[in-house]
Amino acid sequence: PAAAASSKPPYSFSSLIFMAIEDSPQKRLPVKDIYGWIVSNFPYYRTATGGWRNSVRHNLSLSKSFRRIQRDKSQSVGKGSLWCVCPEYRLALLEGLRKTHSYHGSSSCLINKPVL
Repeated sequence: PAAAASSKPPYSFSSLIFMAIEDSPQKRLPVKDIYGWIVSNFPYYRTATGGWRNSVRHNLSLSKSFRRIQRDKSQSVGKGSLWCVCPEYRLALLEGLRKTHSYHGSSSCLINKPVL
């Protein structure tokens, strides 16, 4: 068990970002909350060097799977943009998860969540 916690997860950064966003109630997150979700769900990243955060930002910026959206100034606090999954890439991201490993026992939990 301790070795598993310190082992690097088998997921790509795109998959990690996808899981974080899909797990959020509004299906959109600021980058700091994506980092927080990754650290909370994958202990490896609690002690990993900070370079993984650069990889997350790189994936968000360059991947067509994710879209930057402006915060609604009247409803949210904080600064920076929110990130969401582009609907046309959602199934491909799900398939990528299925090919890697099951998402915490079942990737079907993501399939059945409504897309907002």
